[in-house]
Amino acid sequence: MTQHLSSGWTFNAPAAGSREAFWTPAVAAGGALALSRLTVRPQRPGQDVVLKTTQASCVRQLRSELKSQKLEAQPVTCAGCEAVRFKGPDYEATIYSQMKGDYPFVVVVHQSATIVQDPAAKGSGIKSGAKVSSPLPAVDIATATQLLADPQALVLDVRTPEEFAAGHLERAQNLDFRSPNFHQQLSLLDPDARYVLYCASGNRSGQAAQLMQAQGIGTVTNVGGYSQLKAAGVN
Repeated sequence: MTQHLSSGWTFNAPAAGSREAFWTPAVAAGGALALSRLTVRPQRPGQDVVLKTTQASCVRQLRSELKSQKLEAQPVTCAGCEAVRFKGPDYEATIYSQMKGDYPFVVVVHQSATIVQDPAAKGSGIKSGAKVSSPLPAVDIATATQLLADPQALVLDVRTPEEFAAGHLERAQNLDFRSPNFHQQLSLLDPDARYVLYCASGNRSGQAAQLMQAQGIGTVTNVGGYSQLKAAGVN
């Protein structure tokens, strides 16, 4: 999702005053409030994309676009504001208006399927409709053991930092699948390297492997769950 933002948007890492990573368009001199603020929050299943903005015209345009697609619209109970939810084939978009605080307009889009970039459109900025329909299946434990023994393979643990700190494979690097800037981290990987991924059960690593392949990283293998690998004697 965040890879489709224009270069005019700036990534803001979590800080002491805010534990949440977010993106904003260029802020005017003097520390003025950014016109909009975008966050991506992992959910089960899917993810929420939250846009907070001061721009009523943008929200009107979005509402008009959703109506033009003939999506089902439902009123949403919201104390002190107006809200309506549009239901798409694999997402729901809820628009809140007249909210209190710095941003009177809030749009929450819940995606039940992960939208990724088409490899053919990589670097072009073109949005893709390609979906990760299911995680890349994990290989059997014998194959996993063999792949993890390859010193040239890069091992990625896509669990949370807390899970990683509790125990991980020796050569593993932590790349949190649930991090809001996960897609940005993928863009920094060498597309020609060989990657071996694992998580707690093989589900997150399977989804991450699908995303990596969709971004043009050709050699990616899901080796399954950490506990199963440790039980098989993998260090």
